[in-house]
Amino acid sequence: MAGYGGRAGVLQAGGGGRGRVLLSRVLTGAIPFIVVYIGYESARDIALRLHGAAAFIPTASIDAERRLFGETLAAFFAAHRSLALDVAANLVYALHPLYFLVFSFYMLFRRPRLFRGLLLSFLAASSVATLVFALYPTAPPWVALPGVNRPPNSLLKLQEAILGMGTPVDPNPFAAMPSMHVCVATLFAYYLWRLTGRRLPGAAWVLVMALATFYTANHYLLDAVAGILLGLASGHLGWLLQADRHAEGAPG
Repeated sequence: MAGYGGRAGVLQAGGGGRGRVLLSRVLTGAIPFIVVYIGYESARDIALRLHGAAAFIPTASIDAERRLFGETLAAFFAAHRSLALDVAANLVYALHPLYFLVFSFYMLFRRPRLFRGLLLSFLAASSVATLVFALYPTAPPWVALPGVNRPPNSLLKLQEAILGMGTPVDPNPFAAMPSMHVCVATLFAYYLWRLTGRRLPGAAWVLVMALATFYTANHYLLDAVAGILLGLASGHLGWLLQADRHAEGAPG
């Protein structure tokens, strides 16, 4: 009986230790990440309020696509829509940022050092993007291009009905440059590579997300390129900062 009591005490102590570790990671990781994300969404709303409904028509992005493809990507996809493509593109677009949040919390509990890098990367990317949204509000294709509209999106309408009683979920429609959908997909791809050593799955997801933004008339090609570059730069910055911290003896 004494031996059993000793083992039970060890198990109870171990469980208490794991609970404290879990609580610590929630307090030092999950909550700051959620605060950063909510802050980003709020900053987008503030950026819209600063300039109102006025937005720049990105003639350089439009002209570049017409020179490369003969017409804009949004106009091309608008002329080749189908119900299956509408559903697929809207589903991919709607997965932002859910998949990124799930991946982030997985890293928080399995690879906390990588999570710290990801948090720093997202903070850097969202700060740069918000500044651009405030200084250079850009009209997306569905606003800037005559005759181009977004495909019907039942998922978005349901989300708006549940969360805001019909209020639009997107706090700032004039935030085409850079594409944060593509930027966040790039951050996901970068840290998936750091986590697994595999580049192809993440690169494929970036391509799929970019195509979804074109199909839904939310972004131009240059928006996606800017999102990729911002994602790579901020991803590498976060990686370097957390690597330096780890090298200085910080717990991993």
